[in-house]
Amino acid sequence: MRIAVSCAALALMAGCSSVVPPSALRFDPTRPAPKPVLPVQESAALSDRVAQLQLERIEIRTRIAAETDIWERQRHYAQLHGVGMELSPLERRLSAFAASR
Repeated sequence: MRIAVSCAALALMAGCSSVVPPSALRFDPTRPAPKPVLPVQESAALSDRVAQLQLERIEIRTRIAAETDIWERQRHYAQLHGVGMELSPLERRLSAFAASR
């Protein structure tokens, strides 16, 4: 019985050891990792590009709402998707740096 319990405990510990990353074992709370900082010029350029893409997205949505032809509307949706695919990573990057302030 002891052998079965020992083997089960050993298997459980072996399974848990692969879940915890090695960096967690070396974590030192007295020296936290530095927060990422974005240079002012790059931050301003990133904010400007995000604002420009957001305005473009609003303009495309306005054209979609005004369009009566379904095929033209589909073309506008494709443009909207392209703008969204470019805008999404920029917004995530900007919000990551804003959260670290």
